[in-house]
Order: sequence, then C-alpha cells, then structure tokens
Amino acid sequence: MDTTSLRVSRCATFPLYVCASERIKLIGTTDGRFPDFGHHLEKEMGGLWLHPIKLLDGFWLRLKDIDAANVDVWTIADSFENRPEGNVFLYNNNLGHTPLHLTRSQIAPEMTTGDSGAGIVVDYEVFNSSAETRRLELEFLAKTDLRPVWFSDKHGIADELDAGEWLPDEKLFLAKDTGHEWYVAIGSVPVPEQVEQGISHGPENTAGQGVGVSFFYTLSLGSGERRVLRFIIAGSCVSRADCLDAYHSLLAPRDFWAEKQARYTALLNRSRLIIEDKKFETIFNWIKVNTDWLIMDTVNGRALAAGLPEYPWWFACDNTYSLQGVLAMGYYELCRDTLRLFLDSSEKFNGNGRIPHEVTTMGLCAHPGNTQETAHFISMVWLYYEWTGDRDFLDLAFPVLQKSVAWLRDQDDDNDGLPSGYGILEIPGLNSEMLDTAVYTAQAYTCFAALCRLKGLDAQADEYQALSERTVAAINTVLWDEEAGLYCDACTSSADVRSHYDAILDQRYGAGIDKGRRILDEALTKKEKLSPEAESGCLLNYGWIISTPMETGIAPREKALRALEQMHSGRFIGEYGMYLSGIFQDAIMTINTGVMAVAQARYGFADRALALLEKMFACFGRATPGCISEMLPDYGCFAQAWTIYAAQVPITRYFFGIQPSASQNRLRVAPCMPSAWPSATLQRLRVLDGELSLCYQRNSEGCRWRLEYTGSASVVFVVPEGFDDHTHEIMMNNGQLDISLRRKHD
Repeated sequence: MDTTSLRVSRCATFPLYVCASERIKLIGTTDGRFPDFGHHLEKEMGGLWLHPIKLLDGFWLRLKDIDAANVDVWTIADSFENRPEGNVFLYNNNLGHTPLHLTRSQIAPEMTTGDSGAGIVVDYEVFNSSAETRRLELEFLAKTDLRPVWFSDKHGIADELDAGEWLPDEKLFLAKDTGHEWYVAIGSVPVPEQVEQGISHGPENTAGQGVGVSFFYTLSLGSGERRVLRFIIAGSCVSRADCLDAYHSLLAPRDFWAEKQARYTALLNRSRLIIEDKKFETIFNWIKVNTDWLIMDTVNGRALAAGLPEYPWWFACDNTYSLQGVLAMGYYELCRDTLRLFLDSSEKFNGNGRIPHEVTTMGLCAHPGNTQETAHFISMVWLYYEWTGDRDFLDLAFPVLQKSVAWLRDQDDDNDGLPSGYGILEIPGLNSEMLDTAVYTAQAYTCFAALCRLKGLDAQADEYQALSERTVAAINTVLWDEEAGLYCDACTSSADVRSHYDAILDQRYGAGIDKGRRILDEALTKKEKLSPEAESGCLLNYGWIISTPMETGIAPREKALRALEQMHSGRFIGEYGMYLSGIFQDAIMTINTGVMAVAQARYGFADRALALLEKMFACFGRATPGCISEMLPDYGCFAQAWTIYAAQVPITRYFFGIQPSASQNRLRVAPCMPSAWPSATLQRLRVLDGELSLCYQRNSEGCRWRLEYTGSASVVFVVPEGFDDHTHEIMMNNGQLDISLRRKHD
C-alpha cells in the first residue's frame, strides 16, 4: 500500500499537528507556527520534545526579497499537508508581492545509532517563478527550552536557564540546560553566513528559560531556480556526546522520507482492511498511523502514550483498552513493552500488585492506580498471551499478577463480591463499588484462573473461577435494575451519593445540569424509601460504563438484549457517537463509542456497531487533518491511543470474528458481518504464530468465505447464524478454507 494515498490537506483553519518518530514529537500549528499553549505544563506543551525533556519552543523563518518592495516577512503557511511520515507546509499566498514560492517539509527520522539522541530534519525550498534573478535574505530563528516533562518538579527536577554557544569546528549551535545534562544541537546545510545568539525578536514570544539563536543567509536565485536550506535539530537528555552523535547521524546523506514510507507501508499492509467504502478504509488506516505516532521510546522505557498534546506519557486505563487494538495491528512488541513498563512500575512504586494509573516519561508515578486498572490489566496480560502465545512474558508477569489479584480481592472490603474503588469515570469522592470496576474484576478473576490452570495450579484456578462467578452473580443481581432494564453505575448508599452530590453533577456543565439534578434526585428519593444507609444499585447519570457487562460478555443474553436495545436510542447515542452520560448528553468520546460498538457487535448487532463507527469516523479531520479527536467531533487530544480500540476491536474480533487461544493452540473464527458490507477482506492479520487472511463475499444465495493461515494452530470456522450447513463448526485443512454458505429460508 502506497502511503501517498493517505495524504490529507487542510487550509481553512490551523489546528495542532505532530511530526513524530518513536523518540521525537514536534507539535505546532498547521500554519507553521509554535504558539504557547498547554494545561499540564502551562504554555509549554507544544514545541519539540525528546521525552522526558523538551528541546525547543519552536523555530521560524524570515524571508526578505530585496528586489520587491515591502517583502520582509516572518513566513506563515497558508496550506498544510499531513502525511504518515511527515508534514508539508506551503507559503505561496502569504509572502506578499513576490514571485517566490516557499515550501517547508519536515520529518522525524527513526534513529539507528542506538544511543539516546534523536532529532528532526526541516527543509525549506525556495523557488523563483519569475523571469528575473531574485536576491534574498533569510533568517532562521530557533528558541531553545530545555526543560523536563510535567510532574518532574514534584521530585526536585527543576528547569534551569539554558546557555548556548556556536561550535565552529562542528559548525553547529549547541545549548545546554545549566542544571542538567540536557542538550540540543542546531545546524544547517549550507552553514549559515552569520550567527547571532540571544535573539528575542520574532513572530511569537514564548515562555520558558531558553535562549534564542538566529542563522542568516543571502541567496541569489535565477529564473526557475530552486534552492533548499536544510536544518537539523537534535538533542539528548543523557550527554553532549549523544546529542552530537544524533546530529551527525541526521547530517549524513539518507533518504529519510523513503525510510519512513517503507515503515508505514509495512504497517498498513498488516491487518489490512479492504472494503467497498474507501473513505472508511482510509480512516481505518489513518488510525493505525495515529497510534504509531503515540509510541514513546525513552531512556525510561518504551510504551504507548495516551494522547497528544496533553497526555504524552503512560496510562494504565488507556492502555488496557488501546493494547487490544494494538494486538490486532500486529504490534506484539509494542504491546509487550507497554505491559512490561507497567509491571515494572507496579513493583517500583506500589510493590503490592496495584497497577499505577499514570507514569510520566521521566519515570515518575503521578497516581498509584484506580481499582479498575489493576483488574483490567490482569485481563490484558492474559489476552496478550492468548493472541501471541508468548509464554516467556506470561511467566515473567505471573509473580506480579499474583500480588495484583490478591490486592484486588482486598478491595472487596464488605465481602459482597463487588470491589470498592474508582472506575474509569473517576467521579471525585465517589470511591464506591463501581460497575466497570466490578465487571473488569470478574473478567480478571476468570483470566487469572486460566493462567493458573496453564501453570498447573488447579486449586488456585478453581478458587478464582469461583470468585469470578460470585462477582458476575452480584453484577447481574445487585447492579441490575429490572425496572429500567439497564445496569447501574454503582452499588452505593444514597447517603454516600448525597455527600458527593455536587461532585457528581459538576462532571458536566450547561443546559443538562437541571435535568441531571432532577433525575439524580428521583433516583435518590427512590433509594431513600428503603434506607439512606443501605447499599444498592443506583443509576447515577446513565454513564457509558453501563455498557461494560455487554462489552465483556458477562451479561446474560436476555438482560443484554434489553439493555442494548435501549442504549441504541437517542438517549444514549448522539450525532457523533455515544454520550458519556445519558442524562447530560453534552460530551462524546471515541473510547465509550468504541466500547458500545464492541458490546453491540458481541451480541450479534453488527449493523448497530458499524453505525457507531461511522458516526465516529465522520469526525475524521474535523480538527487536525488525518486524525480523529479524543472528544467528538473536534476537541481534546487530536491523537488519542484508545481510538485504535474503537476501530480495530469491533471489526477484527467481531465482524471478522477472530478469537485466538494460545492456551489451546486454537484459532476460532466466528464472523458476524454488517449488512452494509457486501464484501470485505482482512489481509495479513498477525495472530498466534502465523498470519491469517480472510475474504468475505455476499451473493444472491448467501455468502462465500476464503481463509488462509500460515501458523500451526488449529483453525475452526463457526458458521454464522442464518446460514444452512451440515455442521456448526468447520475445521480448516492445510492452512486453507473455501466455503460457500446458503442463507436459510423460512
């Protein structure tokens, strides 16, 4: 697949973008500027980052056409093109009355030096379209800002002043944070004719304690002549030598664009979806690219970050969802690295099996972890094994998981089968028995039981399987509201809810607040007729977590059908996906939309699931071209990791029905195709020890399925409901299966 087919442009507005490698993230706006912005680090989340440190606030180019009156401008792009491998800016309309055309292209090459340094390469191409020679003066201005990632100051890692110098032998400018071994090197080809340090002027004033440097050039361009100025910016958070090594690696002649294109071609050709809806197919591919941009390979570990620009570090809750999609992408190594980082962080920061919530790229724990995350993490480790067959990692993880599952049991402080502790919603103060925490705990017990069975620990396996069944029973009784036909958000007392009344309502603002107050008051009044202190199920805000029993499959079919029917209504579903709250109806995210799509698809409602994905996909490019925002349609992080869960899991695991089990050396394929797809192909899906390709074609009589598998596992094809066949399950022979199915006629 040619990655040029994924180019997208945006001219009207100028949102944020990223130019990324696994080590480097350059974040600016699509008009080529670098304004201050940011919440976690106020005014500091943009610029050039080599995590766990920042290198630059930004860089700018001033162009003066000596032969044109009043053409002396700091360039601002009027057009932007986003590509998987890099970015291209066009400046044709903002240069004034001059026949010059300016293009900026930038790329973050994957480093091969093996050290900790990395950088970017930026090319400015000037073209003279006139019939006369043009004389130009150019100034390239960069401002350093060597500072640590968010939360570092809490551990005494403070930002200090930067100091810089021109190194004549190296022909580059080198800056250092005066308090740490943090470096950034800036140079160009050709070498600048003049260098000035301490420059503070420019098109944007930025915060920070950096130092400015300007490179000056004079050019003479003949008619039809093009000239390229290349700038190399490299850094290191380890040593001066690493910084210089990275710089010289980028200075060496290489075709960086071809290298990155090859990377993305390989990525897109694996787990490749081919359908008639080419727009859907293209967005599916872009989500894989967005996920790749979020990989953070640092001196403190390699793992998938949560989102850009505000969450460029590691979260357990995000990854327990995201990694399910990463597996389907075939990124086994990334999945293992991310899981390993959280295992190590659990031991380092907690020591009791509790999985941390938030770990920065500085290797610091900002939150010890919610109950939901430890439960979900256990299940994710087991899923990783079932998909990959990586027994070595399972054995490595087992000692920590033993502590994790014991810690999880301890959270059931009243021994009712429902653990206490924050779920993914994190309603302040409501540290109750939350539904998602209970659901993922039941799943974790089942997965840990299977792990114990694999290791020959049958008594322990029986114990945890019984615990799982007990928790499932509690969920389907205590947390099921028969009158509403829905699962409850939490098991809690009305007194506890009253004590956190304002916090629950303050999760949302706007017109829905009065409606939310009324519905919550009605629920509390109903509960208080029983007893203010009695704990029971409560629909607090009809939040999206009430879909998790169906997402995981622990809801009995009768209950699931009732709940899923209601949740496919306007009360829960808006223009762009599923509301976070069925009461407030004022926010939609990719994660909850994806969870609902999985829930619907799991129980056979592929059309409903596809409708949800199409709503989410309609937001593609609404903010940053090539991306779907975290908050739909167009705000929050412009690239969000768990969007890969929303895109991959419904399609791979339910539409195509891929269900691997390394513990049984078995691959089950149980498809359920949406009616809107008359044909669909999934090529080169990495699963267990081989690759699986599937092709589906509907016809007037029924459908045809063709499967090819290169691995050693036994493959079982499950005939979908509604089709005639002599048997429900068909075994693949010799790595191939070609079967035509006739639709049943009543």
